[in-house]
Amino acid sequence: MFKKIKNLLSRHKILAVICLLALIVIIILFYMFCSIFVGGSDKYGNRLDGIEEVEISKSEMIDIADDIAKDDSVDSAKVRLQGKIIYIDIVYKKDVSKDKAKEIAVKSLDNFDKKEKKFYDFEYVLTQNVGDNKEDTGFKITGAKTPKTDSISFIKS
Repeated sequence: MFKKIKNLLSRHKILAVICLLALIVIIILFYMFCSIFVGGSDKYGNRLDGIEEVEISKSEMIDIADDIAKDDSVDSAKVRLQGKIIYIDIVYKKDVSKDKAKEIAVKSLDNFDKKEKKFYDFEYVLTQNVGDNKEDTGFKITGAKTPKTDSISFIKS
């Protein structure tokens, strides 16, 4: 059996080399496909390194939302954490101005310590209810704060 294979390879040297190269290329392509598309199990990669040191619990987020909602101008507030981004959604009553809404949002940053402000990104969505229907909105303002900035940047609305 071994002699037959050796005889076949000696008669078809060029074909054997081409097949060997094709096999090597297929193995390399398979390895590249697996490393690029399959990847690891962590969807954030190493972006969350150090999050254990400044972790915010669910109860803290609920307390922060309750503190924001205590203001007479606020209808409701919701705080959620996803990765390194803290999303804060505040719904205001119909008689609140845009400036007052922004002021309350800026004041909400006082609920976070300096270490959290330097680690997390903050995303704000400020909306106003103008009618009895919660779908009717007077204004919608979005803002963001990165760890590199000290204040919230509001998008012109």
